[in-house]
Amino acid sequence: MLDPADPGFARDPYPFYARLREQGPAARVALANGTQAWLVTGYEQTRAVLADARFSNVPPQGAGRPKADSPAQRARACLARHMLNTDAPDHTRLRRLTSAAFAPRRVDALRPRIEKLADGLVTELASRLERGEGPVDLVDTFAFPLPVLVIGEVLGVPEADRDDLREWTYRVGSPADTLPQGAVDEAWARLYGYFSVLIEDKRRRPGEDLFSGLVHDAAEGGLDDGELLAMAFLLLFAGYETTMNLLASATLLLLTHPEELAAVRCDPARWHAVVEEVLRHASPLEGTTWRQAAEDVDLGGGTVVPAGASVLAVLAAANRDPAYFPDPDAFQPDRYVSSADGTRAVPHAAFGHGPHFCVGSRLARLEAVVALPLLFDALLSSPGLRLAEDPADLPYRPGLLVRGPRRLPVSRA
Repeated sequence: MLDPADPGFARDPYPFYARLREQGPAARVALANGTQAWLVTGYEQTRAVLADARFSNVPPQGAGRPKADSPAQRARACLARHMLNTDAPDHTRLRRLTSAAFAPRRVDALRPRIEKLADGLVTELASRLERGEGPVDLVDTFAFPLPVLVIGEVLGVPEADRDDLREWTYRVGSPADTLPQGAVDEAWARLYGYFSVLIEDKRRRPGEDLFSGLVHDAAEGGLDDGELLAMAFLLLFAGYETTMNLLASATLLLLTHPEELAAVRCDPARWHAVVEEVLRHASPLEGTTWRQAAEDVDLGGGTVVPAGASVLAVLAAANRDPAYFPDPDAFQPDRYVSSADGTRAVPHAAFGHGPHFCVGSRLARLEAVVALPLLFDALLSSPGLRLAEDPADLPYRPGLLVRGPRRLPVSRA
């Protein structure tokens, strides 16, 4: 039986996935909540499932859709309408609008703001370390706030409101038992009310931000207010969660692989390869959204997923399939460095594949290649930096959907 919330599994799920893969590219697993699910762990089969329309993204009737009896419940119900929970033609319509908002030129135009935001964060945390205030948690001071601030730019949230947005997002993303009673519901309600007003503001006074373009295009594309609200929530949570995990995992891997850190600091052109290898080795999206087989599907090798089965394509497992990645458990950025003979590494599946490929992947990569060099320049400006906790003891976010360390404390020796 698999319990995704088990701390040991959350910290290191890869041995379990390797054992599962020995049974075949997909296997039925009993989950701790009493349900049965098929986990797809083979690289080729994962990519096939993500591109196969026979696996529906629409949740079963009523699943995960709380009754809208309060602002907090309305917000959660609204989020369930996001485009990751739809199939064509609705998904095609929603994705077309979102892809236009995240066009490469519009994303790349955010680089100066990302640099400024990242520089402010790393300057402050470096000052705290120099003042002897350590250990400083790099998740709390860097990996979490940066993507939330950047998403604030994407959504066109006024700077005066961004501290509130950061606090509400922190509460919603935290385990309820770590906060005062009612704090999570209050944060959901505040976000619901704030985004409702923000959409109206963008209609009356559109700005240069990506969300203003989305609100404007929504009228022509037929998006209703509920779909726009769902899009705002999706941009917020998908935009910060995956990037936070990417930044935290990259920082941890480089601190525990000093030879790779030295190599990238000597040759900054390697940062792109480092980021790609982090995405493969420590996939920030452990699995995709759940799918349901609309009919019996033969994945090859005698593996048939029956109609009606719940299916999860496990990106973290696919990215360590030894049939496609030599020495898959090793952290080796060189596998993404262009070789002299022009050969290329197998593309990873960290952001999914097929029609549901993450439209924000370019933004996540941009944040990482901009912010990580600034972080390490600040951290290593004086000697003696060390992890203040054994990496084997670090807690991780519950497994199967997202993956990353929940804290990353560092201090000066």
